[in-house]
Formats: sequence, C-alpha cells, structure tokens
Amino acid sequence: MPSITKLLIPLTLGLAVSVSVLVYSERSYQRLNRANQLVSGSLETQAVASQLLGFLSDAETGQRGLILTGRSRYLEPYTMALPQIDPKLRRLKELTADNVELREHTARLAKLVGEKLAELDAVLTLYRKKGAPTARALIETDVGRRTMDGIRQEVDSIQGGARAELIRRSSRWNEDVALARFGVALIAVFSVILVIVVYLLARRGITQRERVRRTLEHQVRQRTLELSELSSSLQNLQEEERARLAHDIHDELGSILVATKMDISWVYGRLKERDPTLSQKLARAMGSLDDGVDIKRRIIEELRPTVLDSLGLAAAIDWHVNQVAQRANLKCEVSIRPADIELPSAISIALFRVLQEALTNVLRHAKAANAWITLEQEERGLKFEIRDDGIGLQRSAEHNRLSHGILGMRQRIAALDGSFEIASGIGAGTRIRMFVPLTSTAGAAPGAPLAQSARANQK
Repeated sequence: MPSITKLLIPLTLGLAVSVSVLVYSERSYQRLNRANQLVSGSLETQAVASQLLGFLSDAETGQRGLILTGRSRYLEPYTMALPQIDPKLRRLKELTADNVELREHTARLAKLVGEKLAELDAVLTLYRKKGAPTARALIETDVGRRTMDGIRQEVDSIQGGARAELIRRSSRWNEDVALARFGVALIAVFSVILVIVVYLLARRGITQRERVRRTLEHQVRQRTLELSELSSSLQNLQEEERARLAHDIHDELGSILVATKMDISWVYGRLKERDPTLSQKLARAMGSLDDGVDIKRRIIEELRPTVLDSLGLAAAIDWHVNQVAQRANLKCEVSIRPADIELPSAISIALFRVLQEALTNVLRHAKAANAWITLEQEERGLKFEIRDDGIGLQRSAEHNRLSHGILGMRQRIAALDGSFEIASGIGAGTRIRMFVPLTSTAGAAPGAPLAQSARANQK
C-alpha cells in the first residue's frame, strides 16, 4: 500500500502539470493565432491599398488615353479597373475597422476616391457631348491632379500605419514565441524528472507483473495443449466407437436380419399356394426386412464408411460427394491429384469427417448450387479445399463458440499439426482451405512409406 501511495503522488502531480500545460498551450496558441491574423491583416492592408491606387491610376490612364487619341481601345484600362475599385475599398474598410487612425485615413480615402471617380465620369461625359478639346481643357486643370495627390497621400498614410502595426505585431509575435519555448522547455525538464521518478517507483511492480504474466501464459499454453489433446483423444475414441458399433451392427444385426429373411422366405415358399392371405403378409414382412437391411447398411456407412477402409480416401470422397449431390441436387466437382493417392488412416478419416461436416453446412445453410472439392498431394503435405457459391457466412460465425461444426473441423486439422482457414463474405460463398503435413502426425512421408502405412492401417 505505501508503494502505491508513493506512485500516486507523482502521478497526481504529473496530471496537474499536464492540465496546466494544456491550458498554457491553448492560451499561447490563441495569442499566436491572433498575432498571426493581425500580421496577415497588416500585410493585406498594404496590398489592398496599393491595388486600389493601381486601379485608380489605370482608370485615369485609360480616360486620358481615350481623350488624347480618340481611340476607344485606350479606354479598356478604365472599364476593367472601374468594377475593381469599390470591392477593394470595402475590403480596406474591413481591414482598418479596428484601428482608429487607419479608419480615419480610409474614410478620407473613400471620399477622395468618390470625387476622383465622379471627376473621371464627368470628363468622359463632357467628351461624349462636346468633344475632345473641351474635355482636354478640363483635364489640363489642376483639379484632377490635386485629387490624385490626396489619394496617394492617404494611401501612403494607410500603408505606413499598416507597416508600423506589422512591426509591432511581429515584435509581440517573437515575444510570445520565446515565452512559449521557455514554458515548453520548463515543462520538458519537469516531465523528464517525473518520468524518472515514476520509473524508479514502478520498476519493481513491472518486474513482478512480468513474472506473473509469464507464469499465466505458461499455464494457459499448458491448459490449451491439454484441452487440444483431450479433444483429439475424444475424437479418436469417437471414431473407434463408431467403428466398433458399425462392426457389431454388421456382424450381429446383419446376420439376424439375413437369417430371419431366409426363414421367412422358406415359409413363404411353402405357403404361397395354400394360404394366399398369410403369404401376402409374409411378403410384406420380407419387404420390411429388406428395408431394415438397407437402413442397417446406411447406418454402417454413416458410422464408418467401408469404402474408406477398403478403397481409400479418394474413392470415399467420390462416393460421399455423389451421395450428397443426388440427395440435394447439388452440382459438385471433385479434383484429386494424384488419383491413386494413399494416406494413413488417421489423416483419411480426419479429412473425410471434415468433408462430411463442410458439405452438411453447405446443404443446411449455404443455399449453394455448386461446390468444388480439391485434394492435392505436394512434397510437404496435403492441400485440401472445399468451396461453394452460396450466401456465405455471417461475420461472427467463424469465431462463434456455438459453431461446433467449424470448431470440430478446425480441431481435427489441428490434431494433425495442420492449418485451417475460412474465407467468406455475405453473398460471396465460402472457401475452406486446409494444409496437413505428412511427416508429423501421420508418421509417414510421401511415397512408398506412406503407401505402406496406408495399407497397414487398412488391414
């Protein structure tokens, strides 16, 4: 408990400092942002004032060019500059609204600009009504020059005031930056000290937690390994029990049904002519016995397919796929390379059970019209793929703890030290990819030793 208290003290202090840093940084940012806006405004004020003066000069030049030459194309600078003057003047008023001195200069400039525009318009009107000499005489007076000199003086005053404001704001900007750098440096030093203190206080706890974590990870790995071995053992026991039950049904129940049918057939032959009613019932009983024999055969095949033990995995896959295709109107394509592949019993039964479960899921949930099964033997192991064109899995289905079919398939492949992957999307079908090495769980490598192991298991 004391160690926790010692750790909480610097952490609380660090939290307080962090909040202070946040507040200080926000205020510094606001000051710098405001200074940046003011600096930008001062620069724009100078630029707008200069542009306004340029447009007025262009307008006066265009007017004089028309009057002096009589050519209308010389009036183009006037017509192009005139629409730009009023927006620039309004923008200049907005930029100088917060400065009393600049606002007064802008007001006088606006008055002079109005007088200059009125003068230019009056001269053009006089030119159109009375001709160039009269308009030229009016231009030669000093009225227009005095107005333009006043405009230039006001523009110079505005630009000078904006430059002075720019210098003052830049100085304030530098002071704020220096103050912010000092604060950041001070906070950085304190943070380093705080980190060192927290590290020294927490190192012991971190070491203890790491030791506990490693212990727990070891225990989890052990429990996972035990559960995996238990699951594999249960699956093996299940297969052994299925095989034993299939053998008992075949030997005991099969012999009883065959013997019973033979006896009833003998009686039916003796009574067929003498007692038609009784012989008809005996015939129905023999039909029921035939149905029982078919059911017995189907149960045996579902428990332990005889074709798997007698002809191998390739034949068992073909047989089961044909059964499913006929029963569910599902088009299936099977590709097995090499065609005469021979595998150990453990691998054969595991892959066959995975195929059964996968096709069952296709029939129950996928709503697929086609399925593709591929089994290929490579140098390192087996590639087994089952694919359909159905509606696909929901996103959570693969990792759902209640999806026992998928978990069972995954566990069967994991028991063979193989890999199991599912790729699916809604409306995009489902693809199950598996790889099983042939040198670990099977205990046999590809080639002759593998074939010998498969034949030994079949015997």
